[in-house]
Amino acid sequence: MYAKLLRTAPAAALVTLGLMLAGPAASAAPQQSTASVSAEQLRPNGKHGPYSSEGSCKKAGKTGQSKGHWKHYQCRYDHHQWWLYTS
Repeated sequence: MYAKLLRTAPAAALVTLGLMLAGPAASAAPQQSTASVSAEQLRPNGKHGPYSSEGSCKKAGKTGQSKGHWKHYQCRYDHHQWWLYTS
């Protein structure tokens, strides 16, 4: 019985050592921040807004188009507000 324990002890020690060394290395990896993600990156296609005027809606549409967030955009006046629809 002791002979079997003596054979597995070095393997168990190596596994424990490996886990101890891997723990700090895994936690030292850089973390990604979700705070820097803008609304356009989260939902590039769909409905955005509301905007206070048609001009501000079109400006947002052109900006997103030039940055490559969407290919087409359209501003619509719905329920007394301007909305930007993208595709």
